[in-house]
Amino acid sequence: MSQKLVVKALLFDLDGTLVDTIGDILHAMNCALSHAGLPPIDSRTCMRFVGRGLHNALRGALADSGSDMSGVDLKELDQVLLDTYRLHPYERSLIYPGVERLLQNSIASGLTTGVLSNKEDSLVKVIVEKKFPNIPFAFVQGACDQIPLKPDPVAALSFARALDLEPSQVLFIGDSEVDAQTAIAAGMPYALVTWGFRPRAELAASGYHPLYDTVEDLEKGVMV
Repeated sequence: MSQKLVVKALLFDLDGTLVDTIGDILHAMNCALSHAGLPPIDSRTCMRFVGRGLHNALRGALADSGSDMSGVDLKELDQVLLDTYRLHPYERSLIYPGVERLLQNSIASGLTTGVLSNKEDSLVKVIVEKKFPNIPFAFVQGACDQIPLKPDPVAALSFARALDLEPSQVLFIGDSEVDAQTAIAAGMPYALVTWGFRPRAELAASGYHPLYDTVEDLEKGVMV
């Protein structure tokens, strides 16, 4: 991106963009895998599967295990995963350095901010409330029965409509190809950060850009 975008709102992904939540996701994932009699995975492996909701992340980990899962009750494992995560949704999670300043400066400059995640809606709201108690997000939305998951653009477009903005006036900021695909489907500009759950080389190879390596670079690119 050679010059700053002129936008009126910023819509952020949560996991891997605003907050490093992998510790709590990993804990819940390994509890579910243990319940299935499988060995634990590490955080790097876990990062490969997140982005399309916890259910899909678990299925990715199960498939990656190479084990015969024909006798496994997937609904039961989903419940173990969710029950564990609901008990510990943010204890091991950390806000990425510089993110709070970015949010505060964005709001001070007149930009409206929102959060859109594929994580269960109640969990998203709890994590945002606990981690960002002083940030007045205008929109915090997670997964629910009425709204399809990213990369479907429905939720992103509802954010724009709620603010009476054109999609082109909303910058979608995330850390994965799912976020880029969501923005493209919604007709929104986007920025991908490389400090999250996808390695920079993987993001670069995907063809999606621009990429930002630091919060400072992102701020320079999006602040008007």
